Amino acid sequence: MRKVFIGMSLVLLASGCGDPLKDVPRLADVPVETEAGQADVLATSADAETLPAAPVADTAPQRGLLGFLKGKADAAQATATVAAAEDAAADEAVTDDLDDVGSAPDDAEVVVVEAEEAPRRRGLFGLGGGDVQLAAATTSGAPRVNRRAAPRPGAPDAREIAYGTTVPYGQIARVCGVPGAKLGPVTQTWPEGGRGYQLHDSTPGSTGAHTFYMTGFKDGCARQFTAALVIFGSPESWEQIHYGPAGESLPVLATDVAYEGVKSKVCRVGKGKPCGSRMKALERDTVFVSVYERFEDNTRWKNILLHDGEVVAMDMKN
Repeated sequence: MRKVFIGMSLVLLASGCGDPLKDVPRLADVPVETEAGQADVLATSADAETLPAAPVADTAPQRGLLGFLKGKADAAQATATVAAAEDAAADEAVTDDLDDVGSAPDDAEVVVVEAEEAPRRRGLFGLGGGDVQLAAATTSGAPRVNRRAAPRPGAPDAREIAYGTTVPYGQIARVCGVPGAKLGPVTQTWPEGGRGYQLHDSTPGSTGAHTFYMTGFKDGCARQFTAALVIFGSPESWEQIHYGPAGESLPVLATDVAYEGVKSKVCRVGKGKPCGSRMKALERDTVFVSVYERFEDNTRWKNILLHDGEVVAMDMKN
């Protein structure tokens, strides 16, 4: 009975207090708009698309020793790339400078290589390049050419030819800028034992017609002619022949007339008179050169008069 009484008491108490959850709205009773959830979901999706992509795992910085070494390698590679670009730009600039440099003419009087103006390449093999070029230019042995002392137009030796050109017998021409070593050995000099005029034989020992060169002229160029035999004749020998008894029957040619003019200027004597006491002074730079076409035949020859470093006259003797 007791249990029954307690149960009834609890029922009455509960009915007197009312329903404690009657004021709490139930989920089924709350009005819900069907598009609200979809809008929230779409908004969330749009925001997700505009967000930046998450970093890839490969680009994430590495920590520890491997990351340190990778950073050093990347820095070294970047430095090498910059240095290579600078070297390429420098080489391109050097190439442009070399293309702008013109070549010197073959008949230039003086060849000078300015070391400070010549572009230099970097590196071990670029060291001393300008100095080597300068040494090569100044030790070539080529004689200095003085164009202001060139023969007058119409002179026997006015024509200039290239080294190696053959000159017909009876003609004389100039060869400029050729070292003496290329002209052949010196076989005769005038004055004897001096260094005034020097005769170079291109083929020593040959008795046939071949090329001879003569040096000692004001313009620095050699004189070239063809002969089988060449003999120097002194002014004193010329006077002994022409001012002697036999001279009255000899024809007067271009070299004879030219000698009279040279002798009068140096020796201060009149035409037909020997030089006298000033003969040594005259012979220091005056000489006759007899050029024979054949070694055995001396009945006809070409005569050349040289004075003061110039070809004064040339004619044919017989």
